Amino acid sequence: MMQLPDRTRGRRRLVPRERPIALEPVQYTPPEREQDFLDTIRRLWRHRWLIAGCAILVGGGAAAVAFTLPSYYVAEARIQVGIPAPRYFNNNIESILGDMTPDMERVQSEGYIILSRGVAKQVIQRLKLEDDPEFNIELQTPSRWSKFLAEYGPSALMARLRGDAPGSVIDPAKAREARMIDRLLSRVDVVTLGRSHVLSIKADSQNPDTAATIANTLTEVYLEYQRQEKIKAAERVEKFLQGRIAELRDQVRKSDQAVEEYRRRYGLYKGQVTGVTSQQLTELNTQLMQAQSAKQETESRLREAQSLQRGGMGGESVPEVLRSPLIAALKQQQAEAERKAAELAAAYGPRHPLMINARSEVGNIQGRVAAEVAKVIDGLAREARSAAARYDSLKQSFEQTKGQMGDVNERAIELDSLERDAVVNRNLLEAMLNRAKQTMGQEDIQQASAKLVSPAGAPFAPSYPPKALLAFLGAIGGTMVGAAFALMREGADRTFRRADQIVAATGLPVIAMVPHLSGGTPPQVHVLRKPTSPYSESLRRLHIGLELSEVAESPKTVLFTSAAPAEGKSVMVASLGRLLASNGKRVLLVDCDWRCPKLHQLFRCSNRNGLASLLTSETAELDDFVHHDALSGVDVITAGEWTPQATHLLTSQRMRVVLDALAPDYDQIILDTPPVLVGAEVLAFTRMVEKVVFVVRWGHTRQEAVLEALKQVVEAQADVAGVVMSRVVPKQYRRYAHGSATYEYARPVMARIG
Repeated sequence: MMQLPDRTRGRRRLVPRERPIALEPVQYTPPEREQDFLDTIRRLWRHRWLIAGCAILVGGGAAAVAFTLPSYYVAEARIQVGIPAPRYFNNNIESILGDMTPDMERVQSEGYIILSRGVAKQVIQRLKLEDDPEFNIELQTPSRWSKFLAEYGPSALMARLRGDAPGSVIDPAKAREARMIDRLLSRVDVVTLGRSHVLSIKADSQNPDTAATIANTLTEVYLEYQRQEKIKAAERVEKFLQGRIAELRDQVRKSDQAVEEYRRRYGLYKGQVTGVTSQQLTELNTQLMQAQSAKQETESRLREAQSLQRGGMGGESVPEVLRSPLIAALKQQQAEAERKAAELAAAYGPRHPLMINARSEVGNIQGRVAAEVAKVIDGLAREARSAAARYDSLKQSFEQTKGQMGDVNERAIELDSLERDAVVNRNLLEAMLNRAKQTMGQEDIQQASAKLVSPAGAPFAPSYPPKALLAFLGAIGGTMVGAAFALMREGADRTFRRADQIVAATGLPVIAMVPHLSGGTPPQVHVLRKPTSPYSESLRRLHIGLELSEVAESPKTVLFTSAAPAEGKSVMVASLGRLLASNGKRVLLVDCDWRCPKLHQLFRCSNRNGLASLLTSETAELDDFVHHDALSGVDVITAGEWTPQATHLLTSQRMRVVLDALAPDYDQIILDTPPVLVGAEVLAFTRMVEKVVFVVRWGHTRQEAVLEALKQVVEAQADVAGVVMSRVVPKQYRRYAHGSATYEYARPVMARIG
């Protein structure tokens, strides 16, 4: 049976007793706890349902939006740019109409040509896209949102601000055409495939056949555009050549006329311009040189003959004399006559008639020889004079011809210039005629410098929007949003969720973690009905923690306080008192919270005679103010009815005397005091008790409030046994801690009574 306090003893009065001096409280060094990746994972895991809900909500919304969007099919056609045209002629005309060597810049330029508005307009006309509601928005049924934007959208507001009248500036037909072109170009994409010269033309539409038709029509229009551009270029070249030919023909005619007119003016006929005069001058020069040589030769022979004649040799040694046959014959006769005379001289005397005749014959022959020599020398003189006269005549003719040649040359220079101009114009005319002949009919053989590599086919599946991917990305985004929201909640959570948080922040041990009871049974009743429940075990752990906080003996007076109201402090005091009393302990509970008393409600007793009356009465008997709990045997002193004038008695010497008078009769006296941040008297109470238990509500009280309250308690030099976390939700606690706040064990076999 439960042991109740002895009520048969004499009446107790307030007798003060000496209190032992409290030792300095033991300070605990909080362990350092680093934030790591696993801690972040745990934080996210604690809010997994929130993250999952955000993922489902956002992903579902993204999926709903994605599957309501229209599906678009993409068709692709490929063309190769920079195909050289076949060379039909090997001449300079290819430099005019030939293709350039393709490069990346030109390939990119061709892509821009495909995306030009002119090409898009031709595609719209060929395919009659103005009758397709997909491209002509005027054929679509306007939604309420589009009507609202058309009426109150930014463009409408800007038009009102500018004061534009509807339809007064832009032609509706042109505006519709411009919108269709913009819509078509927004559905077309042209890109270069790698570093090749191949362009990929992609067109998208809600209809796969329409997408393929648009892509193929774009390639056809582009190739036709290139061919037409070449034809136009050839036509421009042909037109230029025709005009140039007409100009050159006129220039050739004028240049030929100028040449002929010049010839007639100066008598310079073909073949007689400078050739005859030059030939005459050449011949005269030759004859003059010959005449000069002949003159010098004859004069030299004459001088030699005269020199020999003057030297006494009689001129017989002159070469011309020696070469004369007559003189040679006379010399022979002279020699014969002298021989005869020599023979006669040997036979006859000098006066012999034969000798006289012989000498006379020799003299005659010598006279004839001398006469012949004189004739030869005279002939040389005449020949020298003749050569000199001929030389002078030729020299005069040469000088005259040379003067004529200067005039002819001056006129020939101008004539040559005119003839060269005529030749150049004639050559240009011939070249232009040849080019004109080559360019005629080029439009029939012109080809585009690109070719279709791969035509577009109707796609079998839509290309975008990727609805599954959007839904997946929505789920990922929702997960990230949920994770961010969860981390924000974790960061904004300034309460204590784990025991190590309190230890790290305060340096005080957590001596117990009291779970929260959910159900209709009050906690102070639960400890009696289920003394082995986790809730009861946590209270036992609290009691053991109090006993172990003092080495010498168990503390007798214990004060329970907290930082703020509604932390479960009064319920914990009532439950602990009943649990200890049911185990045979003599326990007294004192309600010192005059602002919000709770113990009389928890034990369902009167609050009339309480601590207030005990402190104000001069002849008070303790037994008159102690209420006995019949269920557990615990004694309770309620707060009583307080007046503002009597509140100072809580921290007076009389309160200390009351505690000293009650201490011998009880194993433990537990004081339920107001929160530290609410009642200032708590700091004075901490000096009257042996131990202080600080209650922190799990996940409720802000850390700043707890630290501020504990700071005040420590500064009051209270002996704090430790911190108790109240109303711990086990399921939620597992999210924040590595283990469970309570552990289930095998249910004990209870012995049946009676």
